[in-house]
Amino acid sequence: MTLLEIGHLRESAEQDAYGDGTEGAFRRLADQIADQARASGAGALSYDFGAPYDFDDVAFSHSNAVVRGGFVGGVDDRGAMLRITGETTIEFSDSFEDPLDVGIEAGGTPFPITGSWTARFSAEVTKDAGRSAYGAVGGW
Repeated sequence: MTLLEIGHLRESAEQDAYGDGTEGAFRRLADQIADQARASGAGALSYDFGAPYDFDDVAFSHSNAVVRGGFVGGVDDRGAMLRITGETTIEFSDSFEDPLDVGIEAGGTPFPITGSWTARFSAEVTKDAGRSAYGAVGGW
């Protein structure tokens, strides 16, 4: 079963991006991509990420989902700045089992819930992380 099929794709993508109370995963990911760009310099850039994530606000059944994905793009050197452009692909995976099933009756088999989405990414960051709004704020 997919997030699109059950009507939770948009809400899950928005929850992931903005709704977790700590500026959203997109902000943390932007900081991590900026740090990776500073470390690698101009040229091609890729960055993989993933972690358990609570989508409880979308539906109680998504409280232990895993979100993983990757950024693929490039970095242009612009003097004191770096311009980063590319695309982030995000994959959602979870498993749902009826919480009222106590294992006595048949039919309480867990089933997977999956989804994926992409987002364009573009940022201009200073090479000096100490002078930038984009800096490491922790992992995914």
